[in-house]
Amino acid sequence: MALFVANLTKQLFQLHFWVERVSRPVVVEIPPGQQKSIYQEGSRADHESIVNQHRMYGLIPVAEIDSTGGFIGQCYQFDKPIPLDRLVDGMANNEDALVDQALQVRKESAAAADDLLRRAAQETDSKIAEFAVELEEVEQKGVEQQINEVITVGDEKPVQSERRRGRPRRS
Repeated sequence: MALFVANLTKQLFQLHFWVERVSRPVVVEIPPGQQKSIYQEGSRADHESIVNQHRMYGLIPVAEIDSTGGFIGQCYQFDKPIPLDRLVDGMANNEDALVDQALQVRKESAAAADDLLRRAAQETDSKIAEFAVELEEVEQKGVEQQINEVITVGDEKPVQSERRRGRPRRS
């Protein structure tokens, strides 16, 4: 009997668990993108107990990686090691899920800021036509610029105003 647990995150994971025959918790460190055989001397019941202790924290069977769709921290499999391609696919899925989640958070933040500005404008009898958030990655030497994103909130047409460059001239 064997239990394999894989870490699909980009940080060191410590698996803490209790077993009946040991008086204190057991800790197994699993490096990013790797897997470990957990509690080799344990029985199938011990391994199922370990899995049940971590199921509420997102530990899922390897077979459910494709159907979960979101971020997956750790996965497990009984009796045989988890295939390398499943680890690679799981980590790539996590990267995409985190990028999508970050975009959603930025959109919600922009909507909240727009709402706050509209309420403040309403109290001062002002009007806001459009609120835009622009994210641009700072250019670094030797690193390709990747982020260039604009999030626009508002349903009214923006007001165009003429602006001159520089300081105003004295008449």
